[in-house]
Amino acid sequence: MSILLGNQMASPSYGGVVKSWNGMKGFGFIASDGFGGDVMFSKKDLAEDLREVQGKFLQGKPVAFDAVEGVDGRMKATAVQLVMVEGQAVAGMIKSYSEKNGYGFIKSTALGGEDLRFQNRDIPQAAMGANIIGQLVTFQVKTRPDGKMMAFLLPFQSGGTGQRVSQLGFPDG
Repeated sequence: MSILLGNQMASPSYGGVVKSWNGMKGFGFIASDGFGGDVMFSKKDLAEDLREVQGKFLQGKPVAFDAVEGVDGRMKATAVQLVMVEGQAVAGMIKSYSEKNGYGFIKSTALGGEDLRFQNRDIPQAAMGANIIGQLVTFQVKTRPDGKMMAFLLPFQSGGTGQRVSQLGFPDG
């Protein structure tokens, strides 16, 4: 189990790769050398910024996790966090955004909670004018010439979020 140190959780104990994920049913399996078989995890065991990911987003992605023994004797993953790998999309939550200034910041557990800047050109056009703070997104990471990381290509994790923003009647251009 994780240990609370001040306001920070200690690092998860195990590593593995998501073998399968069914977002509709809310569970998946992790392949890890530390166990005799696959380790199941559920949506509630994912970091908050991963809970709405759909499709095959998690499949094949490296994760860190804790594990507990279930009542049936099988191990179950808890505190599942995505491990960032350059070139792979990660998930996060929009922490702040100023349409007037043309940029905002995303917070992601995959980046140790580090805030990443994004430009307004990287969010869906339907979101222009909407309050997108707190919305869950997936994104790519690139390194700027000054060495700082920056987020780009930010689709909403859930199709429902994109539809809700679009239905508010904001212009898409």
